[in-house]
Amino acid sequence: MKISKQNIYQEVNTTFNSFIRYSLFAVSALFLTSCEDVITLDVQKTDPYLVVDGSITNLAGEQVIKLTKSQDLLSEALPEVVKNATVKVTDNLGKVYEFKDLKNEGKYVWTPTNTAEVMGVIGRTYSLEIQAEGETYKASSKLNRVPKIDSIVYKLDDANIRQGGDGKPTKGYDAQFYARDLKGVGDCYRVKVYQNGKLRSGADNIVIAYDGIANKSSFGDSLAFIRPLRRLSTTELYQENDKIKVELLSITEAHFDFWTQLRQELNNAGLFARPAARVPSNILNINASSTKQAAGWFGASAVTSLEVIVDKTKAVKEFAD
Repeated sequence: MKISKQNIYQEVNTTFNSFIRYSLFAVSALFLTSCEDVITLDVQKTDPYLVVDGSITNLAGEQVIKLTKSQDLLSEALPEVVKNATVKVTDNLGKVYEFKDLKNEGKYVWTPTNTAEVMGVIGRTYSLEIQAEGETYKASSKLNRVPKIDSIVYKLDDANIRQGGDGKPTKGYDAQFYARDLKGVGDCYRVKVYQNGKLRSGADNIVIAYDGIANKSSFGDSLAFIRPLRRLSTTELYQENDKIKVELLSITEAHFDFWTQLRQELNNAGLFARPAARVPSNILNINASSTKQAAGWFGASAVTSLEVIVDKTKAVKEFAD
């Protein structure tokens, strides 16, 4: 049964109770015994709640916050958008940025008045306020610093088990980027990778860093990013003339925890999977007693990026450690 990737926040926050776990066990047992009976899972339905997807950056151009409603776990329909909401962001200096849903599609946009105007400034804190369907939700995030990306390198290689299959190239270019964490414990980052302008998404491509390593520890401070973090071809090799783009985004420690939990839930599968847990959210209804709560995350990120075009004459023989 297919579960829509667009329901990513809803899936991990919907009640995934013991009945589901038991049913999955029953389905697996039926397969093992070659039974062909169809099992219909009677999943508990939940009332829809607000789902927020939005991060502001220090990049020039529009800033976007998307509002949708949650869906039942096994729904394959597109999420219902939230219309006619009032959305604004205020920085800690008191400047207010209004977001408008110009196309009535749940996509709330702040548009700069000129090409030089930028919303995100490193060191400032940004507070989100959403008024929707009689409820008011708030969140805040600090925009932290981010290091520069030094380089992207690539080498010709054969696809490994994770990089091959499903029609993927069996030979191509493995790639890595190089950057160094800034001095001072506790900087957190997300790595986003693009191939020919398309973001490589999915659970396998959620890459986050605490200083220069993958887990919370003081040992990663000021280090160059370790190899598992800097690998850019975990799921597929690149081909000659492909454009490889890397973005390094600063995130708060709380946002790091959000991505950690989300990745765990997306990879939580199989017969021996642990009980699902609610992914944290910083979107809070100011009326704590209201039954209408929210999911998702509002973040603020400084962004550095680098892009190269794969050229076989510039490929390296081996990656540096």
